[in-house]
Amino acid sequence: MAKAVETRRLLRGEWAPLRYLREVQGELKKVRWPDRQELYRLTGVVLVVTIGMSILLGLVDYFFFWLFGGIFTSPPDPLRLGIAVIGSLVGLGALAFALSRS
Repeated sequence: MAKAVETRRLLRGEWAPLRYLREVQGELKKVRWPDRQELYRLTGVVLVVTIGMSILLGLVDYFFFWLFGGIFTSPPDPLRLGIAVIGSLVGLGALAFALSRS
């Protein structure tokens, strides 16, 4: 008798994977899909932001490569060493300020 009840429950969709798939299908029906023009516009935004951030991170990487390349050479470049020291002090000051505010 218990086997028949279990079989009926499975056929009605109370089996967890089937119930999950039905709920997913119901949620997908509620989604508002973008039209073609909006899709192109949003894709353009994503590409512009990705390219912009890539350029920005590349410049930051190049700056740090330039900065630390001059510090660890022999003899060290005083300008680069000064920039690193001042940057470190500013960073530590900002960290101390942020920690004191919280």
